[in-house]
Amino acid sequence: MADDAPDDSSSTPGTAVEAGISITVEDGLWIADDEETGLSSQGPTKADALRNLAATLETVEEGETDDGDDWL
Repeated sequence: MADDAPDDSSSTPGTAVEAGISITVEDGLWIADDEETGLSSQGPTKADALRNLAATLETVEEGETDDGDDWL
C-alpha cells in the first residue's frame, strides 16, 4: 500500500497533528509541542521532530516510574 501522506516540506506548520500536539516551523526547524506536558522537541523534518518528542516523552515517563535510584 502506498503512503499518500505529504512529505514534510509540503505539510502545513502551525497545525495540530494529534490532540494536544502542535507543529510549527521556526528558523528552518520543525518544533513539536505537547500541550499537555509542556514538553517540546525539534528536528530538521516534521517526522524527526515528532520522533524526538516521542523519545522525550518516553524518557520522562521512565523517570516518573523509576525505582528511586537517582542517576544524576
